[in-house]
Amino acid sequence: MDMVTELKKYREAAGETVTSMAKKLRIGVSRYHMIESGERPATPEIARRVSEIIGVPQENIFLPQSFTVRKYAVSREEMAATKVG
Repeated sequence: MDMVTELKKYREAAGETVTSMAKKLRIGVSRYHMIESGERPATPEIARRVSEIIGVPQENIFLPQSFTVRKYAVSREEMAATKVG
Protein backbone atom coordinates (compact mmCIF):
# COMPACT_ATOMS: atom_id res chain seq x y z
CA MET A 1 0.00 0.00 0.00
CA ASP A 2 1.13 3.53 -0.74
CA MET A 3 0.39 6.58 1.37
CA VAL A 4 -1.62 9.38 -0.21
CA THR A 5 -2.30 12.68 1.46
CA GLU A 6 -5.74 14.11 1.97
CA LEU A 7 -4.53 17.20 0.13
CA LYS A 8 -3.69 15.22 -3.00
CA LYS A 9 -7.05 13.45 -2.89
CA TYR A 10 -9.01 16.70 -2.52
CA ARG A 11 -6.83 18.58 -5.03
CA GLU A 12 -7.44 15.96 -7.70
CA ALA A 13 -11.17 15.89 -6.92
CA ALA A 14 -11.23 19.68 -7.37
CA GLY A 15 -9.62 19.29 -10.81
CA GLU A 16 -6.43 21.08 -9.82
CA THR A 17 -2.89 20.07 -10.72
CA VAL A 18 0.26 20.54 -8.66
CA THR A 19 1.26 23.29 -11.08
CA SER A 20 -2.09 25.09 -10.92
CA MET A 21 -2.07 25.02 -7.12
CA ALA A 22 1.47 26.39 -6.98
CA LYS A 23 0.50 29.21 -9.35
CA LYS A 24 -2.60 30.09 -7.36
CA LEU A 25 -0.61 30.04 -4.13
CA ARG A 26 2.27 31.97 -5.73
CA ILE A 27 4.85 29.44 -4.60
CA GLY A 28 7.19 27.15 -6.48
CA VAL A 29 5.97 23.80 -7.77
CA SER A 30 8.62 21.95 -5.75
CA ARG A 31 7.57 23.74 -2.54
CA TYR A 32 3.92 22.89 -3.17
CA HIS A 33 4.83 19.26 -3.89
CA MET A 34 6.77 19.04 -0.60
CA ILE A 35 3.74 20.40 1.28
CA GLU A 36 1.37 18.01 -0.47
CA SER A 37 3.59 14.99 0.12
CA GLY A 38 4.09 15.84 3.78
CA GLU A 39 7.82 16.53 3.43
CA ARG A 40 7.32 20.12 4.56
CA PRO A 41 4.54 21.74 6.61
CA ALA A 42 2.44 24.54 5.17
CA THR A 43 2.45 27.95 6.78
CA PRO A 44 -0.88 28.91 8.38
CA GLU A 45 -1.49 31.33 5.50
CA ILE A 46 -0.81 28.71 2.81
CA ALA A 47 -3.01 26.19 4.64
CA ARG A 48 -5.84 28.74 4.69
CA ARG A 49 -5.42 29.54 0.99
CA VAL A 50 -5.26 25.86 0.00
CA SER A 51 -8.51 25.28 1.86
CA GLU A 52 -10.17 28.18 0.03
CA ILE A 53 -8.93 27.08 -3.41
CA ILE A 54 -10.14 23.49 -3.16
CA GLY A 55 -13.20 24.27 -1.03
CA VAL A 56 -12.46 21.85 1.80
CA PRO A 57 -12.18 22.78 5.49
CA GLN A 58 -8.59 23.15 6.61
CA GLU A 59 -9.01 20.58 9.40
CA ASN A 60 -9.93 17.92 6.81
CA ILE A 61 -6.61 18.44 5.02
CA PHE A 62 -4.03 19.39 7.63
CA LEU A 63 -3.21 18.12 11.09
CA PRO A 64 -3.94 20.66 13.84
CA GLN A 65 -1.13 23.01 14.84
CA SER A 66 1.54 21.66 12.49
CA PHE A 67 -0.22 22.13 9.13
CA THR A 68 1.26 18.82 7.98
CA VAL A 69 -1.01 16.99 5.54
CA ARG A 70 -3.10 14.03 6.67
CA LYS A 71 -2.23 10.70 5.01
CA TYR A 72 -4.17 7.52 4.38
CA ALA A 73 -3.35 4.13 2.91
CA VAL A 74 -4.45 3.36 -0.63
CA SER A 75 -3.92 0.28 -2.76
CA ARG A 76 -2.14 0.43 -6.10
CA GLU A 77 -5.45 -0.39 -7.81
CA GLU A 78 -7.12 2.59 -6.16
CA MET A 79 -4.18 4.77 -7.21
CA ALA A 80 -4.50 3.61 -10.81
CA ALA A 81 -8.25 4.27 -10.78
CA THR A 82 -7.73 7.89 -9.62
CA LYS A 83 -5.09 8.79 -12.20
CA VAL A 84 -6.25 11.60 -14.45
CA GLY A 85 -5.77 11.26 -18.16
